[in-house]
Amino acid sequence: MSRAIASAATSRSIALAATLHDTTGALGGMIRRCMPSLRRLYGAVAVTTSPPTDERINAVLAELGAYAGTPRGNARGPLYRLALRGASASGADRIHYLDFDRALHWAETRPQELAAMLRTADRHRVLLVGRTIAAHRSHHRPLFETECGANATFATRLGVRGRVDFLVPSFVLTRALALAFLRRSRTRNAELYGEWPALLVTLGVVPAYVECAGLDWETPDRHRPAVRRIGLSAWRRTLDTAAEWHDRRMMAAAFTRGFDAALRVRRTKPLAPRRARLRSR
Repeated sequence: MSRAIASAATSRSIALAATLHDTTGALGGMIRRCMPSLRRLYGAVAVTTSPPTDERINAVLAELGAYAGTPRGNARGPLYRLALRGASASGADRIHYLDFDRALHWAETRPQELAAMLRTADRHRVLLVGRTIAAHRSHHRPLFETECGANATFATRLGVRGRVDFLVPSFVLTRALALAFLRRSRTRNAELYGEWPALLVTLGVVPAYVECAGLDWETPDRHRPAVRRIGLSAWRRTLDTAAEWHDRRMMAAAFTRGFDAALRVRRTKPLAPRRARLRSR
């Protein structure tokens, strides 16, 4: 972890733990553009990158004091846990996990909402952050529909009424709970997206839950020339393929396996999330 990651935490109470997979370097310019905003919001920014990520991205992150390493293997679990460890080492009071491309998109499109979410997080030991239904629906159809099914399954398992979006993933934990969370996380691949929500509800604290519009679809940010050329709706339809449906169904099944397995292991009774309100100031 760089000195910048460690020292910045003295001015803010929340550190960002983020992961990035960018094999083409498409987000380099956006990283430079958005990092000042993220620095104003967070005491530390710790970004881990997947092994296939373009080395230019690692260099930019290192230059900006946000590079927190790359695991040797290309698996989600080690990558995500490395980000949490990097942010926890900053000494910040709380840790916010969020995929880095989502953090960039949120900071660029709705910075005030992101700031409001962080103010809300200061009042809770566990905050689960989901997408509004409109933000979730902005994603391509195979992702939206399969994730809706997985979210509904998780809610049913927990006895939750109404919609809860567990699958961004985005959450804020106190540093102590983040370290406990890290000790309990074991999965390596797509099961992680189910394991993590199960761990959040078995920390012995009722999670607060908010929904945010800034978590709308971030993937088009990587493909701006193509999106401009044919339009977002047409570009979204290019991802509505039989192969994508198959992959997303397989992922949703893995999410459910991870969720159920984590609940079986934990002895703590799961505590369903309770809705909270964003603090505007």
